[in-house]
Amino acid sequence: MKKLGILIVAMLLVSISVNAQEYTKSKVEEIANGFISTLLMEKNLKGTLVFFDLSYVAEQHDNFLEGRTEQFVAEFLSGTVKKGYYDMTPELHRIKSMKVKKVCCNPKKEEFYADVQILMDYGVKYTVRLDLHVTESGELRFIGAVG
Repeated sequence: MKKLGILIVAMLLVSISVNAQEYTKSKVEEIANGFISTLLMEKNLKGTLVFFDLSYVAEQHDNFLEGRTEQFVAEFLSGTVKKGYYDMTPELHRIKSMKVKKVCCNPKKEEFYADVQILMDYGVKYTVRLDLHVTESGELRFIGAVG
């Protein structure tokens, strides 16, 4: 019985270690770039929802915003312009480009994010932090504010 317990603990540690290896800066950047590509290149607004945590989509997109995907994504991309001078929620069709500027992946602190610079077609440029977290199934997905 003791050997079985040791084997189970060892398997859990291997499982945790394998999952932790998936959480790298390149993985965070890959997710952010996939989101950007889906939004800007493919123009697939509904397709961007796969990048978000399911419970966040259910609570914010489905319930609070009653399925308004454009508003959901625009509010997720809200940021501050000119060092906090004013807040901005972009009109998605006016985004000219988006570029990942910095990524953070610190599994020990459960800290995962991508800082993305957004350039609007009228010249305004700002950076927004896209936070990710590990879902129950062990995947990294975006999560944002609710309400």
